[in-house]
Amino acid sequence: MQLISTGHDVKKSYFRFYSPTKAAPREPLNLIAAAEQHVLWKLQLGHHVHGRTKEALEASAIGQDGVCQLGAWIHGHALQDFRDTTAYRELQFAHTLFHDFGAAIVEKINDGDQHGAIEIYKNEYSLAMQHIIQSLTKINRLMREI
Repeated sequence: MQLISTGHDVKKSYFRFYSPTKAAPREPLNLIAAAEQHVLWKLQLGHHVHGRTKEALEASAIGQDGVCQLGAWIHGHALQDFRDTTAYRELQFAHTLFHDFGAAIVEKINDGDQHGAIEIYKNEYSLAMQHIIQSLTKINRLMREI
């Protein structure tokens, strides 16, 4: 199963992308959309890392793992049926790391340490993204079994 599609515009800013006032998705738990949002944000942050985008970013906002739809599901009741599963715990951990490393990348960029930002982006941040997708795939399988 492929969780990633290419049908979205990558040129969304962080705050439009993670806006807490954004309309709810059509489906109650659209795991594919949640994965896409994180992939698209990773690509957007990559533009910052490589100096192609100069929009100011705040590490403290990016580090909040509850501001995106997936974070709301993780911290809320949407995934409650899966809280005792390894897949849920892996997702929660990977998602927290994704936001923590995103904040660390922005701090490096804001401090003028492009090399440090690139290293985190290529390594830890990319691994966190992979783990989010793997965990969402596992949860998707569990959802089908219900």
